[in-house]
Amino acid sequence: MSTGVGHGSLRTAIAVNMRPWSRDRGSVGARIRYEFLRADGTWSSHLADVSYMSFARRPLGGDDDAQRKDNAPDIAVEIVSPGDRPSRIRRKVETFLAYGSTVVLVLYPERRHAVMHRADGSVEERAARGQWVLEPFDDLVLDWDDIFYQIDLSR
Repeated sequence: MSTGVGHGSLRTAIAVNMRPWSRDRGSVGARIRYEFLRADGTWSSHLADVSYMSFARRPLGGDDDAQRKDNAPDIAVEIVSPGDRPSRIRRKVETFLAYGSTVVLVLYPERRHAVMHRADGSVEERAARGQWVLEPFDDLVLDWDDIFYQIDLSR
């Protein structure tokens, strides 16, 4: 993921779009690092561009650092930059799903294309245009036209 202004604005716009839905359910954040203990005893970490963690899995008032260890967010969003390696994206998706994510949404912003990887093993591709529900979160509606409004990805 690029640290450019356009991608940073896109991260913020996605989090803002998810925030009203998440208010009484959990927390939405941008650029949160999650740490995972591998089977070989070494630690790995991944930075989620945008993430949602339910209060059921991470109650308010707990030790935030401890709760990000071995506990992937319910929803992880990865915004792909042109220079990102497919193997790195695949590894992030696999790790988030292995450690408890329900959905990992991989967004290709220049094409406005989204790929949803779900814990049940299903993969769905969609245009990141208009409004659509992020299943299985039946009432989370992503408004892609609002998310991409006035975002310049050329910088």
